[in-house]
This record gives sequence, structure tokens and C-alpha cells, in this order.
Amino acid sequence: MDVLLVEPAYKNKYPPMSLMKISTYHKQRKDTVVFIKGNKKLYGKWDRIYITTLFTFNYKDVLKTINHYKKYVTDKNNIYVGGIMATLLSDDLRADSDIGNIVEGRLLDSAMLGFNDHVNIDILPLDYDILNDTEYVYPSGDNFFAYTTRGCVNKCPFCAVPTLEGKLTITNNIVEQIRTARELYGDKRNVLLMDNNILGIPINNLQKIVDDLNELGFVNEPNYKYPSEFLKLFDTYCRYESCKQNTALIREKMLLVYKKLETKKMAVKYKNALDEHILNIGSLYVDKFQMIIDNIDFFIKLEKKYAYKKSMQRYVDFNQGMDGRLLTEEKMAILSALPIRPFRIAFDKIKYSEIYQKAIRLAAKYNVCEFSNYLLYNFEDNPFDLYKRLEINVSLAEELGVHIYSFPMKFEPIENKQRGHVDSNWNLHYLRSVKAILNVSKGVFGGDRSFFERAFGKNKEEFFEILSMPKDILTYRKYYEENGVTQQWKTAFHTLTKSEKNKLIFLVSNDKFSYKNKKINYVLQFYRHENLDKKRDIINIAI
Repeated sequence: MDVLLVEPAYKNKYPPMSLMKISTYHKQRKDTVVFIKGNKKLYGKWDRIYITTLFTFNYKDVLKTINHYKKYVTDKNNIYVGGIMATLLSDDLRADSDIGNIVEGRLLDSAMLGFNDHVNIDILPLDYDILNDTEYVYPSGDNFFAYTTRGCVNKCPFCAVPTLEGKLTITNNIVEQIRTARELYGDKRNVLLMDNNILGIPINNLQKIVDDLNELGFVNEPNYKYPSEFLKLFDTYCRYESCKQNTALIREKMLLVYKKLETKKMAVKYKNALDEHILNIGSLYVDKFQMIIDNIDFFIKLEKKYAYKKSMQRYVDFNQGMDGRLLTEEKMAILSALPIRPFRIAFDKIKYSEIYQKAIRLAAKYNVCEFSNYLLYNFEDNPFDLYKRLEINVSLAEELGVHIYSFPMKFEPIENKQRGHVDSNWNLHYLRSVKAILNVSKGVFGGDRSFFERAFGKNKEEFFEILSMPKDILTYRKYYEENGVTQQWKTAFHTLTKSEKNKLIFLVSNDKFSYKNKKINYVLQFYRHENLDKKRDIINIAI
């Protein structure tokens, strides 16, 4: 059976774990498997096509992907669509795509894919080889990915986990997952655990998971050495040799590794050895890739000579975050046996401030120095709640001497097919302003006070003044401050009464730039792009 795995062309940080498991299942059946990201022009037809989905606001893109690949399958009934969006909007997707096989939830039985061998695909090892099939580079792609639990003890109204995974259950086969991946695909430095609430399990189960990870080498001392890139690609090539569509990208990647090795600042005698070896064998080959394959031992040995020799610290990342409400001294003592980096704790609402700060201090007591957290906003909060949570992180970092990296996350209802939700206490202009500020640091706030006060203001009054700024004045702040435009806007803006300011923000949120009130209409000129100087010094953008 010829099987095509497809991920739509949206940007995402993590590789598609569901497709990696489906690939393992089909390869165990001796089927040919190819992975593609985006809508590609292909030749011939496939016996099976699996399309994964992610966020509901990618709905239109997913539909385009499904329709694109219909012509490449022997029968449209052999297209299967699954994943988060497919589960949440299954009825809509069936109606709009004219595809019957919309798979909801986890693949706990291969019968969900029309097979009668009843394999639990959800617990199969991931096929990391398929990531070599695409030119797309996942930012977190070079890690082990695994679950030790599924589901969650909570039922937060903004979260899809209860629908997707149900109640919290323990699936701890982490030793088998990692060992299998090492045997098949080589070692990786770090492990990203995608558990939704690891602290919700009984204490003895938590201890078992930590012990298993320690046994796998994830301990508080350096013990990892980077493997040969030539060897990893060569092993993949050997497994894929019969499938030419798969080997094309491996060929390109192998040549890039060769080029990188060739340009290293080697000791002269080894550089000469490389040149001499290539000179001796090069005349026998028209194809450089084939030369590398036939002399792979030489290249692996040479690469090893110039590899980084020092052992590196491995890290464990509970990537979905810890529930600070469930973090106790006993649990923290158990977790301290792991090299956790970063230590992720959610701070979804200001009402959890005391609980959150207690959890950060407890982790810091056990020598955790790097934290990361998610700050949900635009959900049953107000703009100043976000400011206060960010300021708390700045103060905690200063007090404890740690790093706290915040990821403000704008809430979108899990059933929405496009972005654009505005909570009752927010407005569209304020949301755009927060996004413009965060764009400076790629969505991450690092916790430095001087940057925080420059970005968000020193107090409540400055914060709302910044949120009210025209987008260009906010984005290119330094430029407009230096040419006096910012001060002109401030002077005009502060002549308005509170109700007039509210009206102004309402107008610009709805892209309306004229109004009968002369004072408001004058201030609106700063929000019209054509009225601002376009000759900006882009180097001086933002904060």
C-alpha cells in the first residue's frame, strides 16, 4: 500500500505526532510511506492519504488542502482527516469537504482507520524519519516527543483537552518510547513531554515517571554528545533507498552536511587529508552524493574528529506547563531529580497571583533558574490584568535571581473558524497594540524591567496611553519620538475627555478615521497611515 501523510502549510512549532505514529503503523505493515507539508504537485495516485489538522482558525486552509489531494487518491473514501480541528469541527468538516472519514479523538484502535488488526496507534513510537521528507524545519523538531499521561483533571472552558483526550490517564511507556526511537533513529539531546497536567497524577506515579526518565539518562549532569549528522542521514537513506521520492531531500541534506564539513576551519593536516582523499576518489564519481555514500565511513570519522567533544546537559521540558495549584513540596522534591528546563507554570488569571508566586518560589528553592509561563488574555480579564501579571514576573525575577520568560497568548474560542474574538473588556485596537508590542520580541517577554517599562509603561496610566497609540507610532516608536510626532499625538490625545477617548478607541477599532466631533477628528488624523511620514528608519523600529 502506498501511503501519503499530509500536514497543511500552516506554520507550527512541533511536528505532527499523530502522523508520525500512523507512519510507524503503516511501516510495520510494510507499506510505503511519504510525508508532505503543504499542497504539492504530485504524480500518480495513492492508496491512502491521511491529513492532520491543528487549530480551528486554519479551517479554510485545511479545506483547500483536502480538496487539493482528492485528485491524488484512488478513491476519496481513502482520505482520512484527523487531529484537533477535525475533532472539534467534525460535522462542519464532513459537510464542507465531502469526506466521510473524519477521525475524532485519539487513535486508540486501528479499526478507526478501517483495519481489523486492532492496534492502539496512539501508543506507537514516533517515526522521526518522516521529518526528513520535507524541507520545512520545525523549531522544536530535533527533540524526543512523548506523553506519559493523556487528558487532564480540570475542565477549563477555554481548553479543548477534555474534548480531545478526556479524563487524566497514565500511559507511561516512556522507556519503550525513547529506547525504540534511539535504536531506530539515533539519540536526541532533550525530551519534550506533551502531558497536559503531569501534577494531577498520584505521587507514586509521578515518582515512577521521574525514575524512568533518570534511567534514560535525563539526570542533573552532562552526558550527551551530538551524534554524527552523516550517520543519521545515512541510516535514514538506507531505510528509504527503495523509495526515490523520500531520498531526494535526504540527498540535499547530506550534501549540505558535506559542505559544512568542507568549510570547517580544520587543522591543515586534516584539511589536506580531506582534499587528498577526495582527489583520489573524486575522479571515479560524477555524483558527489554517491561518492559520500560509498565512502561514508571516512566522512563519519572525519566529522567525528571535529565534533564538539564536551558532554552536554540533557533537558526535560514539560511543554504544556505545570499546574501551580497542584505543586507541593513533596512533588517538587521528586521533580528536582530531573533537569527541567524551562520550568513552565501557567498564570492564566490574576486571581491566581498568590498561588502562582508560591509555586515559582517553591521551584526556585529547588534550584530552578529558568521559568517559562503562558499568560492567557482576552478571556474573562481586562487589559490591566495582563500588565499586572507581567509586572509580577519582573518583580519575581529580580527577587529570586531567576529568568522568567512570558508568552502572552490571545484567547480564541476553540470552535472559531477564524481569528478575531474580542472579549467584553477588551477592544480590537488594544489587542492590536499588544500584538505590536510582542512582535518586537517574537511573542516572548524576557522579564527585563527596563524593557518592560519601555514596552508596557511604568504604571497604569502609561500602559493605557501606550495601548491607545496609533499602530505606526507604537511600532516605530523611537523614530516618531525623535521627529516629534509622538509628542504631538500625546498632546492632542490628552485634550480629550474620558468619554471622548473611549469613542476614539471605538472608532479606530472599527477602522473609522473621521468623526463629527472636531477634537476627536483631529486626533484621528494620527491613525490615518497616509498622514504619517513614511520615510521611517526601519532600524529604529519599535521599543
